[in-house]
Amino acid sequence: MLAPIQNLLLYGLVPLLIALAAIGAALLYLSTRRRHPPQQPTDEPASGFGEADADLVTTLPAAPVAPSPPADARPLAADLLLVDDSAVARAKLRRLFEPGGYRVQLARDGVEALELLDKGRYRLMITDLEMPKLDGVALIGECQRRSTTAAMPILAITGHDDLQNRLDECHEICGIYRKPWIDEDLVNHVASLVSRPGLRAADALTS
Repeated sequence: MLAPIQNLLLYGLVPLLIALAAIGAALLYLSTRRRHPPQQPTDEPASGFGEADADLVTTLPAAPVAPSPPADARPLAADLLLVDDSAVARAKLRRLFEPGGYRVQLARDGVEALELLDKGRYRLMITDLEMPKLDGVALIGECQRRSTTAAMPILAITGHDDLQNRLDECHEICGIYRKPWIDEDLVNHVASLVSRPGLRAADALTS
């Protein structure tokens, strides 16, 4: 009587238990796949930053911007500042440039020129080199040291015969002329450094 029962358990119940165990394992696997689906590959290149890194990048403060240099608040006093201790030379320079439409201001020496430069701007300065109180070399050096006049073009005139020696004393000026200068050369040089008054007037009308 025991033999049939043992055969039934061996050949009927055991395979059934194995089948049930296999079904349970399959159901467990499917349930796990449903909760954690595999990530699909994307074509986007890896940036090297995670979401936390992206938040960090967007919240970084902007780099400080260097402040712009303050604009020169001095009014434009004239186009040309003409500096010479000789009244004859000053009068000649004035007659040379005023008919061309330039506004001019005159100074008798370097001290007077610096006082005028403190009050207003000039597009260009022409200065004699041999003057009392403050000569042209010292005047040029002072203008080049000041931030408000360092960019102003400067031409020099002199009665000295050794122009090269005088030029070596004046660093970074635009040119030097021996007295008596050639009017056409001086006028053309000034025009190349300063916009012509007629052009400035045309710009004002069209602006």
